[in-house]
This record gives sequence, C-alpha cells and structure tokens, in this order.
Amino acid sequence: MAGLRQNILRSAEDIFTRHDYHEVLMEDVARACGVAKGTVYRYFPSKRALYLGVMFEGVERLQQALRAALGNPVTPVRKIESAVRCVLGHFWDRRFFFTLINRNEHKPWDPDNREWLRRRAELSRTIQRAVEEAMQAGYVRRVDARVATEMLLGMLRGANRYRGTHDTLEDMVGAVVGVFLRGVGTASGRRRGTNGRKRVCG
Repeated sequence: MAGLRQNILRSAEDIFTRHDYHEVLMEDVARACGVAKGTVYRYFPSKRALYLGVMFEGVERLQQALRAALGNPVTPVRKIESAVRCVLGHFWDRRFFFTLINRNEHKPWDPDNREWLRRRAELSRTIQRAVEEAMQAGYVRRVDARVATEMLLGMLRGANRYRGTHDTLEDMVGAVVGVFLRGVGTASGRRRGTNGRKRVCG
C-alpha cells in the first residue's frame, strides 16, 4: 500500500537524519512505524535501498513542487522568489533531511551518487531557467546563469543551516532574494572592489 510505504519512508528519514548510516537498523525503522521487520523488507530489500528511497523520494517531491511553483504566469523576479520560497519551505520543518541529502554531494566514489547528481542537476536546471528569464528581462546581470544558480543554491543551503529560532520563512525568503538580486555591497564598495581590476562579469 502506498500509505504504508510513505510511512516507512518518513520513519526512516527521521532515523537516518539522527544517526550515522552504520548505526541504523531495519528493526529501528520497523519499530518506529509499527510494523514487522519483514514488512519493511517487502518494500525495501536492504538498508541501502531504504536510504536511497528516502533521499530520492524527498528530492522528487521538491522537484515537483518547484515545477508547479515556477509554472505560474508571474514576472521573472517573482519566479526567483517562488523558487527560493519553495526550497526553503520544503526543508523548513525538515532541516535534518537537508543535511541528509547534502551528505551525498561529496561522494564521487559512490556508484549511487550518479543518480543523486542527476536528480540534483534537474533541480538546478529548473531554477536556472528562472534565473535566465530574469536575465533576459533585465532584472539580473548577464553572468554565467549556471554559476548564478549554484550561488543561489549555496545561499539557500546557508540560510537553511544557520537560520535562527526566531527567523520566519518569509524573513528568510526576503533576505535571500534581496541579497541575490542586489548583493550586499554598497556603490562605494563595488567601486573599490573593481578598482584597478579587469571586470570579468556584467
């Protein structure tokens, strides 16, 4: 049943994010969702399969949410704002899951990492299209859109990881979008930063 599979994934997500991989037992997951261990194995034949199921299912839900949010007929700036809100909102009450999926970004030796990188690249391309639209409309300087997108994703990672207990989702969306679109440097700072240097971007 789909409902039971989702229950297993949610319980496993909570356990995987609180423990190192080698510490997690299938018995723990079964106990957490109130089923027999054999039931967990019927849906996920190994702990590795369960771990990947948790990771990929969460990323797929985020991708679907992003596509829906960016499919709305709004201005390019609003699309960037929607992307930021979508990503931050997805992880707002699931900060540990954010940590979980980012553990896989630096494991080139892992054969399953190729699938993770493929899914992450899809997420990046979805957001990059919104950034490119903003560039074409003149709201974002014409820099390398891929790099700009990765910088935005880096800002989202930092905002999610270091936000305070009193920060709200809308506060963080406003902060990230504001810094991304306007930067943090003053006109004086920008002049000093480029003084005597060749400009390498728009």
